[in-house]
Amino acid sequence: MRAGIYARISHDPLETTLGVQRQIEDCTREAERRGWEVVETYVDNDVSATRSKVRPEYVRMLSDVQHGHITAMVVWDIDRLTRTPRELEDIIDLADKTNLSMANVGGEIDLSTPQGKLTARIKGSVARHESDQLSRRLRRAFQQKALSGQPHSYAPFGFTRIVMEDGKKWDTVNQAQADVINEAANRYVSGESLRSICRDLMRRGIPAPKSNNWAEQTLRQILMRPVNIGLRQHKGEIVGKANADPVMTEELYNQVQARLFDPERIRQTRGPSPKYLLSAIARCGLCGGKMRHSKATRYNNKNIPAQYDCKECFKVRRKSEPIEQIVTGAVIARLKDPKLFSALAKDATGELPRLREQLDGLNARLDIAADQFADGAMTGEQLKRINSKLVPEIDDLKKRISHRQGTNPILKLVGPDASERWEKAPIEIKRKVISELMDITIMPAGAGKPFDPELIKIEWKA
Repeated sequence: MRAGIYARISHDPLETTLGVQRQIEDCTREAERRGWEVVETYVDNDVSATRSKVRPEYVRMLSDVQHGHITAMVVWDIDRLTRTPRELEDIIDLADKTNLSMANVGGEIDLSTPQGKLTARIKGSVARHESDQLSRRLRRAFQQKALSGQPHSYAPFGFTRIVMEDGKKWDTVNQAQADVINEAANRYVSGESLRSICRDLMRRGIPAPKSNNWAEQTLRQILMRPVNIGLRQHKGEIVGKANADPVMTEELYNQVQARLFDPERIRQTRGPSPKYLLSAIARCGLCGGKMRHSKATRYNNKNIPAQYDCKECFKVRRKSEPIEQIVTGAVIARLKDPKLFSALAKDATGELPRLREQLDGLNARLDIAADQFADGAMTGEQLKRINSKLVPEIDDLKKRISHRQGTNPILKLVGPDASERWEKAPIEIKRKVISELMDITIMPAGAGKPFDPELIKIEWKA
Protein backbone atom coordinates (compact mmCIF):
# COMPACT_ATOMS: atom_id res chain seq x y z
CA MET A 1 0.00 0.00 0.00
CA ARG A 2 1.22 3.50 -0.90
CA ALA A 3 -0.05 5.53 2.05
CA GLY A 4 -0.48 9.20 2.71
CA ILE A 5 -0.66 10.67 6.21
CA TYR A 6 -3.00 13.60 6.78
CA ALA A 7 -2.45 15.76 9.89
CA ARG A 8 -4.45 18.84 10.86
CA ILE A 9 -4.92 21.11 13.85
CA SER A 10 -7.42 23.96 14.01
CA HIS A 11 -5.60 26.45 16.21
CA ASP A 12 -1.87 27.05 16.27
CA PRO A 13 -1.40 30.86 16.30
CA LEU A 14 2.30 30.61 17.21
CA GLU A 15 2.90 28.04 14.44
CA THR A 16 4.80 25.66 16.71
CA THR A 17 3.43 22.67 14.68
CA LEU A 18 3.77 20.51 17.82
CA GLY A 19 0.19 19.21 17.51
CA VAL A 20 0.54 18.04 13.90
CA GLN A 21 3.99 16.56 14.62
CA ARG A 22 2.47 14.32 17.31
CA GLN A 23 -0.24 13.22 14.86
CA ILE A 24 2.37 12.41 12.19
CA GLU A 25 4.41 10.31 14.64
CA ASP A 26 1.36 8.28 15.73
CA CYS A 27 0.14 7.83 12.13
CA THR A 28 3.59 6.72 10.98
CA ARG A 29 3.65 3.99 13.63
CA GLU A 30 0.14 2.90 12.57
CA ALA A 31 1.22 2.67 8.91
CA GLU A 32 4.30 0.63 9.87
CA ARG A 33 2.14 -1.72 11.94
CA ARG A 34 0.00 -2.36 8.87
CA GLY A 35 2.98 -2.72 6.56
CA TRP A 36 2.04 0.34 4.51
CA GLU A 37 4.69 2.47 2.81
CA VAL A 38 4.31 6.18 3.64
CA VAL A 39 4.98 8.12 0.41
CA GLU A 40 3.35 11.48 1.23
CA THR A 41 2.56 13.58 4.28
CA TYR A 42 -0.13 16.26 4.08
CA VAL A 43 -0.26 18.92 6.79
CA ASP A 44 -2.86 21.68 7.28
CA ASN A 45 -1.66 23.52 10.38
CA ASP A 46 -3.81 26.18 12.09
CA VAL A 47 -6.70 25.47 9.67
CA SER A 48 -10.29 24.66 10.67
CA ALA A 49 -12.16 21.78 9.06
CA THR A 50 -15.56 23.39 9.58
CA ARG A 51 -15.11 26.74 7.85
CA SER A 52 -15.38 27.55 4.17
CA LYS A 53 -11.64 28.27 4.00
CA VAL A 54 -9.82 25.99 1.57
CA ARG A 55 -7.40 23.45 3.07
CA PRO A 56 -4.60 23.28 0.47
CA GLU A 57 -3.04 20.01 1.63
CA TYR A 58 -6.43 18.33 1.97
CA VAL A 59 -7.23 19.26 -1.63
CA ARG A 60 -3.80 17.98 -2.79
CA MET A 61 -4.35 14.69 -0.97
CA LEU A 62 -7.72 14.08 -2.64
CA SER A 63 -6.14 14.82 -6.02
CA ASP A 64 -3.37 12.28 -5.31
CA VAL A 65 -6.01 9.67 -4.40
CA GLN A 66 -7.90 10.31 -7.65
CA HIS A 67 -4.70 9.96 -9.70
CA GLY A 68 -3.58 6.78 -7.89
CA HIS A 69 -0.48 8.31 -6.30
CA ILE A 70 -1.66 7.01 -2.92
CA THR A 71 -3.96 4.06 -2.28
CA ALA A 72 -4.30 4.36 1.50
CA MET A 73 -4.89 7.17 3.97
CA VAL A 74 -3.89 7.37 7.64
CA VAL A 75 -5.37 9.94 10.02
CA TRP A 76 -5.17 10.33 13.80
CA ASP A 77 -8.99 10.37 13.96
CA ILE A 78 -11.87 11.03 11.61
CA ASP A 79 -12.40 14.56 12.99
CA ARG A 80 -8.88 15.49 11.84
CA LEU A 81 -9.96 14.66 8.31
CA THR A 82 -13.35 16.40 8.33
CA ARG A 83 -16.01 17.71 10.69
CA THR A 84 -18.80 17.92 8.13
CA PRO A 85 -20.95 14.90 7.11
CA ARG A 86 -21.14 16.31 3.58
CA GLU A 87 -17.35 16.12 3.12
CA LEU A 88 -17.29 12.65 4.67
CA GLU A 89 -19.79 11.38 2.08
CA ASP A 90 -17.49 12.73 -0.67
CA ILE A 91 -14.59 10.74 0.82
CA ILE A 92 -16.71 7.59 1.05
CA ASP A 93 -17.71 8.00 -2.63
CA LEU A 94 -14.05 8.51 -3.55
CA ALA A 95 -13.07 5.36 -1.63
CA ASP A 96 -15.72 3.35 -3.53
CA LYS A 97 -14.32 4.54 -6.88
CA THR A 98 -10.60 4.12 -6.11
CA ASN A 99 -10.59 1.23 -3.58
CA LEU A 100 -8.97 3.58 -1.06
CA SER A 101 -7.97 1.98 2.25
CA MET A 102 -8.21 4.09 5.37
CA ALA A 103 -6.90 3.76 8.91
CA ASN A 104 -7.08 5.85 12.05
CA VAL A 105 -4.88 5.62 15.13
CA GLY A 106 -6.44 3.42 17.79
CA GLY A 107 -9.34 2.31 15.64
CA GLU A 108 -10.47 0.63 12.44
CA ILE A 109 -12.29 2.40 9.65
CA ASP A 110 -12.79 0.12 6.66
CA LEU A 111 -14.57 2.12 3.97
CA SER A 112 -14.90 -0.99 1.84
CA THR A 113 -17.60 -2.48 4.12
CA PRO A 114 -21.05 -1.18 5.13
CA GLN A 115 -20.10 -1.55 8.81
CA GLY A 116 -16.94 0.52 8.30
CA LYS A 117 -18.87 3.23 6.49
CA LEU A 118 -21.45 3.31 9.29
CA THR A 119 -18.66 3.68 11.86
CA ALA A 120 -17.13 6.55 9.86
CA ARG A 121 -20.53 8.27 9.56
CA ILE A 122 -21.22 7.95 13.28
CA LYS A 123 -17.80 9.36 14.17
CA GLY A 124 -18.31 12.15 11.60
CA SER A 125 -21.70 13.07 13.05
CA VAL A 126 -20.26 13.10 16.58
CA ALA A 127 -17.43 15.35 15.39
CA ARG A 128 -19.94 17.75 13.80
CA HIS A 129 -21.99 17.79 17.00
CA GLU A 130 -18.89 18.63 19.03
CA SER A 131 -18.02 21.38 16.58
CA ASP A 132 -21.53 22.86 16.82
CA GLN A 133 -21.38 22.76 20.61
CA LEU A 134 -18.00 24.44 20.61
CA SER A 135 -19.27 27.18 18.27
CA ARG A 136 -22.28 27.78 20.52
CA ARG A 137 -20.08 28.08 23.60
CA LEU A 138 -17.70 30.43 21.80
CA ARG A 139 -20.54 32.66 20.57
CA ARG A 140 -21.88 32.91 24.13
CA ALA A 141 -18.39 33.64 25.47
CA PHE A 142 -17.84 36.36 22.85
CA GLN A 143 -21.21 37.91 23.73
CA GLN A 144 -20.39 37.92 27.45
CA LYS A 145 -16.99 39.39 26.67
CA ALA A 146 -18.58 42.15 24.60
CA LEU A 147 -21.19 42.99 27.25
CA SER A 148 -18.46 43.40 29.85
CA GLY A 149 -16.57 45.78 27.53
CA GLN A 150 -13.62 43.44 26.97
CA PRO A 151 -11.78 43.91 23.64
CA HIS A 152 -11.49 41.13 21.08
CA SER A 153 -8.61 40.12 18.85
CA TYR A 154 -5.68 42.54 18.49
CA ALA A 155 -5.52 46.20 19.53
CA PRO A 156 -7.10 48.37 16.79
CA PHE A 157 -5.22 51.19 15.06
CA GLY A 158 -4.99 54.12 17.48
CA PHE A 159 -4.67 51.95 20.60
CA THR A 160 -2.11 50.06 22.66
CA ARG A 161 -3.39 47.09 24.67
CA ILE A 162 -2.40 46.59 28.30
CA VAL A 163 -3.33 43.91 30.85
CA MET A 164 -4.68 45.20 34.17
CA GLU A 165 -3.84 43.74 37.58
CA ASP A 166 -7.13 41.80 37.62
CA GLY A 167 -6.21 40.19 34.28
CA LYS A 168 -8.65 42.26 32.22
CA LYS A 169 -7.47 43.93 29.03
CA TRP A 170 -7.67 47.66 28.37
CA ASP A 171 -6.91 49.64 25.21
CA THR A 172 -5.04 52.86 25.92
CA VAL A 173 -4.48 55.64 23.39
CA ASN A 174 -1.53 55.30 21.03
CA GLN A 175 -1.00 59.04 20.66
CA ALA A 176 0.85 58.99 17.32
CA GLN A 177 -1.84 56.87 15.67
CA ALA A 178 -4.64 58.77 17.42
CA ASP A 179 -3.27 62.02 15.94
CA VAL A 180 -3.57 60.47 12.46
CA ILE A 181 -7.18 59.44 13.14
CA ASN A 182 -8.15 62.88 14.43
CA GLU A 183 -6.42 64.65 11.55
CA ALA A 184 -8.22 62.45 9.02
CA ALA A 185 -11.56 62.94 10.80
CA ASN A 186 -11.22 66.73 10.90
CA ARG A 187 -10.22 66.90 7.25
CA TYR A 188 -13.09 64.62 6.26
CA VAL A 189 -15.80 66.61 8.06
CA SER A 190 -14.32 69.73 6.45
CA GLY A 191 -15.22 68.32 3.06
CA GLU A 192 -12.07 66.56 1.91
CA SER A 193 -12.52 63.13 0.36
CA LEU A 194 -11.20 59.89 1.85
CA ARG A 195 -9.25 59.32 -1.34
CA SER A 196 -7.45 62.63 -1.05
CA ILE A 197 -6.62 62.05 2.63
CA CYS A 198 -5.24 58.57 1.88
CA ARG A 199 -3.01 59.93 -0.89
CA ASP A 200 -1.63 62.58 1.44
CA LEU A 201 -0.94 60.10 4.26
CA MET A 202 0.99 57.87 1.87
CA ARG A 203 2.90 60.85 0.46
CA ARG A 204 4.01 61.73 3.99
CA GLY A 205 5.09 58.15 4.67
CA ILE A 206 2.57 57.53 7.46
CA PRO A 207 2.03 53.74 7.70
CA ALA A 208 -1.46 52.24 7.59
CA PRO A 209 -2.54 49.36 9.86
CA LYS A 210 -0.52 46.27 8.87
CA SER A 211 0.53 48.01 5.65
CA ASN A 212 2.25 51.07 4.23
CA ASN A 213 -0.63 51.75 1.82
CA TRP A 214 -3.77 53.59 2.86
CA ALA A 215 -7.00 52.52 1.15
CA GLU A 216 -10.30 54.40 1.29
CA GLN A 217 -12.10 51.39 2.77
CA THR A 218 -9.45 51.04 5.49
CA LEU A 219 -9.75 54.69 6.51
CA ARG A 220 -13.55 54.52 6.37
CA GLN A 221 -13.62 51.51 8.70
CA ILE A 222 -11.28 53.24 11.16
CA LEU A 223 -13.42 56.38 11.25
CA MET A 224 -16.64 54.36 11.70
CA ARG A 225 -15.49 52.40 14.78
CA PRO A 226 -17.56 53.07 17.93
CA VAL A 227 -14.46 52.25 20.01
CA ASN A 228 -13.13 55.65 18.90
CA ILE A 229 -15.41 57.17 21.56
CA GLY A 230 -15.17 54.28 24.03
CA LEU A 231 -18.16 52.18 22.95
CA ARG A 232 -18.18 48.38 22.49
CA GLN A 233 -19.76 46.92 19.36
CA HIS A 234 -20.84 43.29 18.92
CA LYS A 235 -22.38 41.94 15.72
CA GLY A 236 -23.05 45.44 14.45
CA GLU A 237 -24.76 46.68 17.64
CA ILE A 238 -23.52 48.91 20.46
CA VAL A 239 -23.72 46.81 23.62
CA GLY A 240 -22.20 49.21 26.15
CA LYS A 241 -18.96 50.89 27.19
CA ALA A 242 -15.67 49.48 25.94
CA ASN A 243 -12.58 48.87 28.03
CA ALA A 244 -10.85 51.58 26.05
CA ASP A 245 -9.93 55.24 26.32
CA PRO A 246 -11.56 57.37 23.58
CA VAL A 247 -9.29 58.64 20.80
CA MET A 248 -11.61 61.45 19.65
CA THR A 249 -14.46 63.58 20.95
CA GLU A 250 -18.06 62.48 20.54
CA GLU A 251 -18.76 65.71 18.66
CA LEU A 252 -16.14 64.97 16.01
CA TYR A 253 -17.21 61.30 15.80
CA ASN A 254 -20.85 62.30 15.24
CA GLN A 255 -19.86 64.75 12.54
CA VAL A 256 -17.91 62.02 10.75
CA GLN A 257 -20.87 59.62 10.90
CA ALA A 258 -23.25 62.31 9.66
CA ARG A 259 -21.13 62.84 6.55
CA LEU A 260 -20.38 59.16 5.97
CA PHE A 261 -24.08 58.27 5.97
CA ASP A 262 -25.49 61.43 4.42
CA PRO A 263 -28.10 60.15 1.89
CA GLU A 264 -27.27 62.95 -0.52
CA ARG A 265 -23.61 61.92 -0.63
CA ILE A 266 -24.43 58.21 -0.92
CA ARG A 267 -26.67 58.86 -3.92
CA GLN A 268 -23.98 60.77 -5.78
CA THR A 269 -22.12 58.84 -8.47
CA ARG A 270 -18.46 58.65 -7.71
CA GLY A 271 -16.34 60.22 -10.43
CA PRO A 272 -12.80 61.50 -10.85
CA SER A 273 -11.47 64.03 -8.36
CA PRO A 274 -11.85 67.70 -9.50
CA LYS A 275 -8.68 69.31 -10.85
CA TYR A 276 -9.68 72.88 -11.58
CA LEU A 277 -10.99 75.64 -9.37
CA LEU A 278 -14.09 76.76 -11.27
CA SER A 279 -15.00 74.01 -13.74
CA ALA A 280 -18.78 73.27 -13.56
CA ILE A 281 -19.09 76.04 -10.92
CA ALA A 282 -18.78 79.18 -13.04
CA ARG A 283 -21.70 79.90 -15.40
CA CYS A 284 -21.81 81.26 -18.93
CA GLY A 285 -23.12 84.86 -19.06
CA LEU A 286 -24.71 84.20 -22.44
CA CYS A 287 -26.65 80.93 -22.05
CA GLY A 288 -26.26 80.09 -18.35
CA GLY A 289 -24.44 76.84 -19.09
CA LYS A 290 -21.60 75.44 -16.99
CA MET A 291 -18.07 76.49 -17.86
CA ARG A 292 -15.38 73.85 -18.35
CA HIS A 293 -11.62 74.13 -18.15
CA SER A 294 -9.42 73.57 -21.18
CA LYS A 295 -5.68 73.05 -20.83
CA ALA A 296 -3.10 75.25 -22.55
CA THR A 297 -2.26 74.03 -26.05
CA ARG A 298 -0.64 75.04 -29.32
CA TYR A 299 -2.64 75.42 -32.56
CA ASN A 300 -1.47 76.71 -35.96
CA ASN A 301 1.84 77.78 -34.43
CA LYS A 302 0.03 79.81 -31.77
CA ASN A 303 0.11 79.27 -28.02
CA ILE A 304 -3.42 79.06 -26.64
CA PRO A 305 -3.51 79.62 -22.85
CA ALA A 306 -5.58 77.59 -20.40
CA GLN A 307 -9.14 78.88 -20.39
CA TYR A 308 -12.71 78.43 -19.26
CA ASP A 309 -15.23 77.94 -22.06
CA CYS A 310 -18.93 77.20 -22.17
CA LYS A 311 -19.60 73.56 -22.95
CA GLU A 312 -23.17 74.28 -24.05
CA CYS A 313 -23.20 77.29 -26.39
CA PHE A 314 -19.41 77.33 -27.06
CA LYS A 315 -19.56 81.15 -27.48
CA VAL A 316 -17.91 82.35 -24.28
CA ARG A 317 -14.22 81.70 -23.71
CA ARG A 318 -11.89 83.48 -21.24
CA LYS A 319 -8.36 82.92 -19.88
CA SER A 320 -8.50 80.90 -16.67
CA GLU A 321 -5.58 82.44 -14.71
CA PRO A 322 -6.93 86.00 -14.25
CA ILE A 323 -10.43 84.67 -13.50
CA GLU A 324 -9.11 82.39 -10.76
CA GLN A 325 -7.05 85.27 -9.31
CA ILE A 326 -10.14 87.48 -9.05
CA VAL A 327 -12.26 84.76 -7.45
CA THR A 328 -9.49 83.75 -5.02
CA GLY A 329 -8.96 87.35 -3.90
CA ALA A 330 -12.70 87.81 -3.31
CA VAL A 331 -13.01 84.56 -1.35
CA ILE A 332 -10.06 85.28 0.92
CA ALA A 333 -11.38 88.77 1.67
CA ARG A 334 -14.73 87.24 2.62
CA LEU A 335 -13.08 84.58 4.79
CA LYS A 336 -11.27 87.30 6.76
CA ASP A 337 -14.58 88.90 7.70
CA PRO A 338 -15.19 88.04 11.41
CA LYS A 339 -18.95 88.15 10.88
CA LEU A 340 -18.80 85.12 8.61
CA PHE A 341 -17.91 82.66 11.40
CA SER A 342 -20.82 83.64 13.64
CA ALA A 343 -23.20 83.50 10.67
CA LEU A 344 -22.15 79.98 9.67
CA ALA A 345 -21.87 78.51 13.20
CA LYS A 346 -25.22 79.87 14.39
CA ASP A 347 -27.84 77.36 15.56
CA ALA A 348 -30.71 78.72 13.52
CA THR A 349 -33.32 76.47 15.17
CA GLY A 350 -32.27 77.11 18.77
CA GLU A 351 -32.74 73.40 19.51
CA LEU A 352 -29.15 72.48 20.39
CA PRO A 353 -29.39 72.99 24.19
CA ARG A 354 -32.56 70.88 24.42
CA LEU A 355 -31.16 68.11 22.19
CA ARG A 356 -27.90 67.96 24.15
CA GLU A 357 -29.85 67.72 27.41
CA GLN A 358 -31.86 64.79 26.04
CA LEU A 359 -28.65 63.09 24.87
CA ASP A 360 -26.99 63.51 28.27
CA GLY A 361 -30.05 61.95 29.93
CA LEU A 362 -30.04 58.89 27.68
CA ASN A 363 -26.28 58.42 28.10
CA ALA A 364 -26.72 58.59 31.88
CA ARG A 365 -29.37 55.88 31.76
CA LEU A 366 -27.08 53.72 29.63
CA ASP A 367 -24.21 54.22 32.10
CA ILE A 368 -26.43 53.24 35.04
CA ALA A 369 -27.47 50.05 33.24
CA ALA A 370 -23.82 49.19 32.50
CA ASP A 371 -22.90 49.70 36.17
CA GLN A 372 -25.77 47.47 37.29
CA PHE A 373 -24.63 44.75 34.89
CA ALA A 374 -21.04 45.04 36.16
CA ASP A 375 -22.30 44.73 39.76
CA GLY A 376 -24.33 41.62 38.94
CA ALA A 377 -27.69 43.34 39.51
CA MET A 378 -28.69 42.85 35.88
CA THR A 379 -28.33 39.99 33.41
CA GLY A 380 -26.74 40.25 29.99
CA GLU A 381 -30.12 39.78 28.31
CA GLN A 382 -31.62 42.63 30.33
CA LEU A 383 -28.73 44.91 29.38
CA LYS A 384 -29.12 43.91 25.75
CA ARG A 385 -32.83 44.85 25.78
CA ILE A 386 -32.05 48.22 27.34
CA ASN A 387 -29.35 48.88 24.74
CA SER A 388 -31.67 47.90 21.89
CA LYS A 389 -34.11 50.58 23.04
CA LEU A 390 -31.77 53.40 24.08
CA VAL A 391 -28.98 53.16 21.47
CA PRO A 392 -31.23 53.93 18.43
CA GLU A 393 -32.61 56.97 20.28
CA ILE A 394 -29.08 58.11 21.13
CA ASP A 395 -27.93 57.66 17.52
CA ASP A 396 -30.88 59.69 16.25
CA LEU A 397 -30.14 62.54 18.68
CA LYS A 398 -26.46 62.55 17.72
CA LYS A 399 -27.33 62.90 14.05
CA ARG A 400 -29.74 65.76 14.75
CA ILE A 401 -27.14 67.53 16.86
CA SER A 402 -24.36 67.09 14.30
CA HIS A 403 -26.52 68.64 11.58
CA ARG A 404 -27.01 71.74 13.74
CA GLN A 405 -23.61 72.37 15.29
CA GLY A 406 -21.71 73.36 12.19
CA THR A 407 -19.63 70.97 10.11
CA ASN A 408 -19.33 73.55 7.34
CA PRO A 409 -15.83 73.39 5.75
CA ILE A 410 -15.77 77.19 5.51
CA LEU A 411 -15.40 77.37 9.30
CA LYS A 412 -11.93 75.79 9.03
CA LEU A 413 -10.70 78.62 6.78
CA VAL A 414 -12.29 81.68 8.40
CA GLY A 415 -9.98 84.09 10.24
CA PRO A 416 -7.19 86.64 9.81
CA ASP A 417 -4.84 83.92 8.45
CA ALA A 418 -7.32 82.88 5.76
CA SER A 419 -4.73 83.43 3.00
CA GLU A 420 -2.35 80.83 4.45
CA ARG A 421 -5.15 78.36 5.15
CA TRP A 422 -6.50 78.78 1.63
CA GLU A 423 -3.11 78.03 0.09
CA LYS A 424 -2.85 74.77 2.06
CA ALA A 425 -6.44 73.62 1.42
CA PRO A 426 -7.05 70.81 -1.14
CA ILE A 427 -8.73 71.78 -4.42
CA GLU A 428 -11.98 70.05 -3.45
CA ILE A 429 -12.26 72.14 -0.26
CA LYS A 430 -11.63 75.33 -2.21
CA ARG A 431 -14.32 74.39 -4.72
CA LYS A 432 -16.80 73.59 -1.95
CA VAL A 433 -16.16 76.93 -0.24
CA ILE A 434 -16.61 78.83 -3.49
CA SER A 435 -19.84 76.94 -4.26
CA GLU A 436 -21.30 77.78 -0.85
CA LEU A 437 -20.24 81.45 -0.76
CA MET A 438 -20.82 82.80 -4.26
CA ASP A 439 -22.31 82.51 -7.73
CA ILE A 440 -19.86 83.25 -10.55
CA THR A 441 -20.88 84.35 -14.05
CA ILE A 442 -18.39 84.85 -16.88
CA MET A 443 -19.76 87.46 -19.27
CA PRO A 444 -18.96 87.48 -23.02
CA ALA A 445 -16.37 89.92 -24.38
CA GLY A 446 -15.58 91.03 -27.92
CA ALA A 447 -12.81 89.29 -29.84
CA GLY A 448 -9.36 90.78 -29.33
CA LYS A 449 -10.33 92.98 -26.40
CA PRO A 450 -8.10 93.04 -23.28
CA PHE A 451 -9.23 91.21 -20.17
CA ASP A 452 -11.84 93.17 -18.23
CA PRO A 453 -12.32 92.18 -14.55
CA GLU A 454 -15.78 93.79 -14.60
CA LEU A 455 -16.98 90.99 -16.86
CA ILE A 456 -16.47 88.44 -14.06
CA LYS A 457 -19.69 88.76 -12.05
CA ILE A 458 -19.62 87.59 -8.42
CA GLU A 459 -22.84 87.45 -6.40
CA TRP A 460 -22.61 86.55 -2.71
CA LYS A 461 -25.03 84.02 -1.35
CA ALA A 462 -27.04 84.73 1.78
